[in-house]
Amino acid sequence: MPKLNFSERNPKEPALAALAQGLRRIAANASVETLRQETVAVAVSLCGAGRGYWVAAGETACIGDTTSFAVGDGMVVLEHAQAVDAALLDILAGSASIALANAALREQIRHDQSAAGLAFERTLLRTLVDNIPFRIYAKDRESRFLFGNNRMARLAGVETPPQLIGKTDYDFFPAELAAKYFADEKQVMDSGQSLFDYEELVEDQDTGELGWTVTTKVLLRGEDGAVNGIVGIGYDVTQRKLMEERLRERTQALEVANARLEAEKAQQQILIRKLSDMQGQLLQSEKMASIGLLAAGVAHEINNPLAFISSNFGALERDAKDILKLISAFEGVEGLLPGDARAPVTYMKQDIGLDDIRQDLDALFVESREGLQRVKHIVQNLKDFSRPGGTEKEMADLEQGLDSTLNVAWNEIKYKADVVREYAGVPALYCLPSQINQVFLNLLINAAHAIEGKGTIIVRTGYDDKIVWVEIEDNGSGIAPAHLDHIFEPFFTTKPVGKGTGLGLSIVYGIVQGHQGTIDVKSEVGKGTVFRVALPRT
Repeated sequence: MPKLNFSERNPKEPALAALAQGLRRIAANASVETLRQETVAVAVSLCGAGRGYWVAAGETACIGDTTSFAVGDGMVVLEHAQAVDAALLDILAGSASIALANAALREQIRHDQSAAGLAFERTLLRTLVDNIPFRIYAKDRESRFLFGNNRMARLAGVETPPQLIGKTDYDFFPAELAAKYFADEKQVMDSGQSLFDYEELVEDQDTGELGWTVTTKVLLRGEDGAVNGIVGIGYDVTQRKLMEERLRERTQALEVANARLEAEKAQQQILIRKLSDMQGQLLQSEKMASIGLLAAGVAHEINNPLAFISSNFGALERDAKDILKLISAFEGVEGLLPGDARAPVTYMKQDIGLDDIRQDLDALFVESREGLQRVKHIVQNLKDFSRPGGTEKEMADLEQGLDSTLNVAWNEIKYKADVVREYAGVPALYCLPSQINQVFLNLLINAAHAIEGKGTIIVRTGYDDKIVWVEIEDNGSGIAPAHLDHIFEPFFTTKPVGKGTGLGLSIVYGIVQGHQGTIDVKSEVGKGTVFRVALPRT
């Protein structure tokens, strides 16, 4: 500490300045301890002492090479003071005493306020802990209760929390539950790993009921970091568990109900599809029945005039031949006529071209007879195609049915494709011929429609011990793979709007299924399609 050097002119001026500066420093400090240090420092500076310190209170005294003076409830001791001015020290002591008293008063007020605040906070914390809807407790290393709130006390079956202190779970809970709690707490304390939010069963000793609690157990450490025990927090979730269980039951019931509804929906869709199939088949059957009746009527109407035309044609052919015979007989005696009588006859023979008539008449009769046969064949095909079968099955020749159907559909096919027949001479089959003919008709018409320009349709038959099969193959545009799974569905069609109803193949499928048969399709886009109908022989 630098010593004070006083001038001869006025030796007190530096001391007074140092005192004034020191007093300002003292006035600027609020802490009692800091004020004591500042007072000692100012005194050392004023007196040029070697060092100074604060001791117990007493009056100013000079003992040996030390000087001391009282300040408030203490004393400043200076060693090896060079210049002691009692008046200045009195001023310093007085000012410092007042400052120390004020600082002590402020500290006392702050202490009192802090104590009151701490007491309030403790009361508030205890109120919260006792009334919070959680069980809160603390235990030592031996799992003895150090603390517990009201809910923990009620769970343990005691009236007040202090009744928990120093006891263990064995004093309150069944042995198996207490053993589990001990094991959990030992694991936490030995491993140093807290347990967070795990569910456990707890028996309420107040009501005797088991309930679910979510528990957290964390380490309780001392100031040195050592593990002194655990702190536990738990809250009851029994109602939540019950609600979750009820929710699971309701969810399961809803899932069962939903599954039942889905099954019913699927069944309804199946029924709707069957109904659509039946409706489509009924419409087509009615259509085909109407066509069949029309064809049968047309065949009948044609057959009547055809019968008498055939009969009259036979008589006409016979009479014409007889007339020619007669003319030949006249020509045998024509030379006997006089020249003037023979001339008109000769002229007439040349005029009508009798020689040409003789040559052409046989050919005309042959061609007319073939035409009549063709008409009779067409009428027979109409009858065969449209003959009533009803629901009564009968033995039928499938190849004959194919021929009849080809003749009926020929106007639709002849401009689109050449028909190749590859018949194997299949045996007669027990079936509904009109329905089978309907299958052939739909497949043949589809084959013709699939061909762009001019193509080929192959009608192929075959059989083995169990089945008779018919294949209708075309070299048309083919069917896209994405459509193959849907072609037999009612109303499904790849044709433009107005060109197809989507019922043809579904009706084919229904008829084949009704005969316990199968229908398969192979198709390649751009190369063609093969439909194979297989019907059981039994």
